[in-house]
Amino acid sequence: MKLSSKKIVLSSGSSPLGKELLPLLLSEGALVVVGDSNPEEIPNHPNLQKYKIDTTKPEQMERLIESAIETLDKIDVFILNSEQITYAEDEKEDWNRLKILFNANTLAPIHTIQRLTNLISVGLHIVVVSSDLSKTPTPGFGLYGSSKSALDYFWDSFRGQIGREFRFSRVIAMEPKLSLPSRLANRVLQSILRPKKRRYEHFYQLGNRFLLKFLPFLHFFRTLAYAFRLKQEKKKKISQVDLLTSPEN
Repeated sequence: MKLSSKKIVLSSGSSPLGKELLPLLLSEGALVVVGDSNPEEIPNHPNLQKYKIDTTKPEQMERLIESAIETLDKIDVFILNSEQITYAEDEKEDWNRLKILFNANTLAPIHTIQRLTNLISVGLHIVVVSSDLSKTPTPGFGLYGSSKSALDYFWDSFRGQIGREFRFSRVIAMEPKLSLPSRLANRVLQSILRPKKRRYEHFYQLGNRFLLKFLPFLHFFRTLAYAFRLKQEKKKKISQVDLLTSPEN
């Protein structure tokens, strides 16, 4: 699939991934509509139309879809790149933050997929970008993983339900500290040019999944490693707070 004159919608174009991916799409000749909370941060381009939206709100994602169809006449590829990753906040009782997280990672993407497949009858390719953390319980990422696991279940079920009229691809990024936006952007581009059900950012992820599948006891050591890291980072934060609040001699 060549991208010349292909009509693509991208959410969160000002994110680290969006900043790497958008120039690649435009250089290939694609016509792109971007929905972003900070569209002013995205450079202008003759083939680019920007809309200011909050990607955590389903009704605003719906507005992005309708605006893109009005602007482009149709949508060939829709790239869902608007997830939020939280770390080590599982113990906090913050209802508003919890709603924002699940709106961004679960409700808005599900509503977007439903709306897209209801408005567009055939030929649409939906690409979802998400982290590899959701497949294995990981201390420090419980809230993030639970929000993405809900989307994964819907995605896999709906893909089998909707039939062959649409293409569904998932690009699975590495853990945030290890992921490189430029490398991930190239994987997304490859998924558009050569659609696959699943594509990983790095071959290391496949090897890791293979080991965890056939050597399940490694899950225990993985959990221990993440729990230890979390404990060390909490201690570091506490010591930093103590230094800031200690009285001067």
